[in-house]
Amino acid sequence: MRTSRNLLFFLLPATILVGIFVYCFAAWTGYLSLTDWRGIGHFGEFIGFSNYESLFQNSVAMNALVNTLVLAVAFIVVTTAWGLGVAILLEMGFKGAGLMKAICLLPLSFSFVVSATMWTWMFAPVQGTLNTLLRMLQLGFLCQPWITSPSESLFCVLIVYVWQFSGFVTLIYFAGIRAVPQEFLEAAEIDGASTFQKYRNIVVPLQKGETVGVVTILLFYALRVFDLVYLMTGGGPALSSEVLATYMYRVTFNQNLFAYGASVGFLLFILAMAIMIPFLYLTGRGR
Repeated sequence: MRTSRNLLFFLLPATILVGIFVYCFAAWTGYLSLTDWRGIGHFGEFIGFSNYESLFQNSVAMNALVNTLVLAVAFIVVTTAWGLGVAILLEMGFKGAGLMKAICLLPLSFSFVVSATMWTWMFAPVQGTLNTLLRMLQLGFLCQPWITSPSESLFCVLIVYVWQFSGFVTLIYFAGIRAVPQEFLEAAEIDGASTFQKYRNIVVPLQKGETVGVVTILLFYALRVFDLVYLMTGGGPALSSEVLATYMYRVTFNQNLFAYGASVGFLLFILAMAIMIPFLYLTGRGR
């Protein structure tokens, strides 16, 4: 009983802070999205779902929604697969695994601002590192406009996002693989299982808990991506890399449409909940 009281005592401050700064402000944002609030001094009148109707009728907003979903799906799939693959290679202890660990974890030390600045310089179409290197290797025909191209800008953001989080995912999976009971692997060896069969039938299926955690974290980062897009492309060119977060920033602070911006933010919140709740329910029931 005393242990329960002590646990409640330590959890209560964090619970109160989360309740205030997450759920209360989320509810306040939801209410603001139902008004016509445009700034301080005028809190707006209740207008119902007019902001949401305008949002779904706006082609720019719908393009930002599609870009957000495409970026989120590609980011989660590629980062998860890459992190799991690298973690398996590291656990197998191949030559140079120590150097590989350092390389994988290096992006974790960079902020989004540093990463965006560095990769923007690398993706520069004229003096950028990538195109310069291609020209030095006599492969100039492979040079691309990269972030200045409407068809490639979102792909460039995806590359940087995967690079930024691949080390984190690798670390999670590496710890999960190391936690696999050795008796399982020994029993498989006795039954004549190959290394590939051990990983496919034992190690990888036992990473379900790690996968749930990884997908959850990556999803929330993917849906609220702002720093990299804003600093690398600004949502351009021609709004080709515009996502909901950058669109919300533009309409809120550049056009002073605070209530309309709140509707974009609340849409992001609903979208995250609509994806995560069924995902956690299905994975929890499967376990």
